[in-house]
Amino acid sequence: MKKISTLIAIILIIATLLPFYFVRKHLIENEKPKVETIAAYPKPEVAKIMFLGLNAFAADLLFARSQYYYGSHYVTDGTYLLLEQMIRVILALNPSLEYAIPFGEAAISSMRTESAIESANSLLRLGHELYPDDYYYVFNQGYNYFIYLNDMARAYPLMYEAVSMKSAPQRIIWLVNHIATMGGGYRLGYEYTKARLETVKDKYMHDQFEKELRHFANLIVLSEAAEEYYKKYKVSPDKELTELVKSKLIEKIPEDVYGGEYYYDEDDRIVKTTSQGDRQYAQKQAEKAKKEAEEKAAKEAETPVKKEPENEK
Repeated sequence: MKKISTLIAIILIIATLLPFYFVRKHLIENEKPKVETIAAYPKPEVAKIMFLGLNAFAADLLFARSQYYYGSHYVTDGTYLLLEQMIRVILALNPSLEYAIPFGEAAISSMRTESAIESANSLLRLGHELYPDDYYYVFNQGYNYFIYLNDMARAYPLMYEAVSMKSAPQRIIWLVNHIATMGGGYRLGYEYTKARLETVKDKYMHDQFEKELRHFANLIVLSEAAEEYYKKYKVSPDKELTELVKSKLIEKIPEDVYGGEYYYDEDDRIVKTTSQGDRQYAQKQAEKAKKEAEEKAAKEAETPVKKEPENEK
């Protein structure tokens, strides 16, 4: 009787353990699905209550988690759909973790979709609310619209607003004007430069803004003349713009203040310049020509001179 009881006990133990064995085997052989949803993260205003005074510690832990989240998705699908919410919770818990915003914005904008850019710019707007004196959060919103969506209408006002802020370095205006030249935002560039010219006191900067103003003025005049030519003749002017002079829409083609050449871009139907508003264009071209001349001279010096055979006496 004792032997039968022991046997039954062994059978029951085996019957109980077998399901655990097969479940464990299945989990080992098949990767568990990772389910991440927005519901896994509290709303920012709720998060401040949840952690009972340990907000800074919780923010650090969540920032580490956000980096792991970014890394795991970087090597798989390259999407970061939860990152905006994570960064918002981190900033709600500890606003001093300012570096979380550039991290999240850069990662999200790398997806390059319109919704991703709006999400990235949403974080930048949050950064502007928290740090209203920092031009970075305004400038990068415009830059994202320009570089990823080619949306000039939204890009330029934000970038020009940023360079008007006290924290913006002086040189950033030349970058924005260069971008405006590349993208065809001549009128806005002209108006902004004109406003800066009226307030600037430094003589050097005054001279630079005057030069920049002529730069945009030339592009506006030539582009408007090209548009008038198109309306009048139903065809585009020639690339070199000589037809604008022949048709007396302009008296002459002005000189590019930066040393480039003006030309008509038929795709965008505006006049552009080879210098693209680059203030160092003429210097770069001169250095390039000098280098090419030196390389040519060196090549000629290396070529052996072929001697003529002496006439036999």
